[in-house]
Amino acid sequence: MAGLANTLTQNLRTQYPSKLDKNEDRLSEYGAWELFKMDTVSPESTITPDVIAQAKMSIGNTLQIPVIDGDDVTIGNTRSCTIADYENTSNLVTVTSTTYSFGCTMGPASYMNNDIKYQADFDRKLLKYLKKFAATLGSASVAKLEADKTQVMNSAFIGVGQKYGALAGNAIQVTDAQKNLIFNDLSAIMSEDDFYGRYNVLGSQTLRSIVGEYTNQGATNSTNTQFQFGEYDFGYTNRVSVGAGKAATFYAMPKGTMATVNRNEPDAIAGSIINSENYWDEVRVPIVDLDMGVRYFKECADNSTINGGSGAAHLTGSMKETFIWSTDVAFITSYNSDPVTLAGPIFKAEISAS
Repeated sequence: MAGLANTLTQNLRTQYPSKLDKNEDRLSEYGAWELFKMDTVSPESTITPDVIAQAKMSIGNTLQIPVIDGDDVTIGNTRSCTIADYENTSNLVTVTSTTYSFGCTMGPASYMNNDIKYQADFDRKLLKYLKKFAATLGSASVAKLEADKTQVMNSAFIGVGQKYGALAGNAIQVTDAQKNLIFNDLSAIMSEDDFYGRYNVLGSQTLRSIVGEYTNQGATNSTNTQFQFGEYDFGYTNRVSVGAGKAATFYAMPKGTMATVNRNEPDAIAGSIINSENYWDEVRVPIVDLDMGVRYFKECADNSTINGGSGAAHLTGSMKETFIWSTDVAFITSYNSDPVTLAGPIFKAEISAS
């Protein structure tokens, strides 16, 4: 006899969210992007509030920032009725923006027979995109530092036969034996090109280990390496790569060296409305901490293929919501009128693994 086999309790399911999947979309450390944002609003920022305001309204136009080149002049040693003029040379720096966009669709009726409900699904979809967007902005931030790092260092510590030898790929080459005091020497290296602290340092995650070791070697240790870190603020990211044979890579620069601005489409800024179910808006999004344009609309659609078609065959004519986020982002670093011959403020270093 079957007994009660046909009425046995079915699989039990807990409510979602269950937290069991908390590591599936875990966030990373976006140190480069955070550094660009912090420098933008720093008192020492390389851009002004006017640049930020103009950037927000610049879509469809070209944003340019006027600058005056640095120059060398001559100091005389006689008095005269005439004087040699040294006219300033002006230039325009064009700010280049990149468009980033992502979106998702939602079928509200599809959640009626699903243990994962509308809001949980929406939140997780948005999290996935914001996580990817933050990593993308982080990579773009590092690429900007790499592109604009100084090609010139005039320090007596740099060059063939000197303490750190010649630059390789425009980066200071630090041996394993030199790593314990590199930050003591780095402030001297940067100061010789008239770049003074405080300094921001952005490093690979492996730099964290080196800094952690030497910041804890104080006066009571046999060798004190702690003293050298007072001028630096450190950030880390997985987006800074470490080359073969290297233990760590980092960039160092005076505070206020970099900035970022973004802009949104005019309809989002204006909050254009076709109707209550079809409109544009600007929203502050978490993780990247940006005001982004969002486009929202509803429509009747065939949602029968949602969830791979499982349990959705009846949704051939159902409501579909579409969300589209977008913004243009630009990365800016302090102007250098002649990068080939003049030192810039972004210094790169690589620490050898052996």
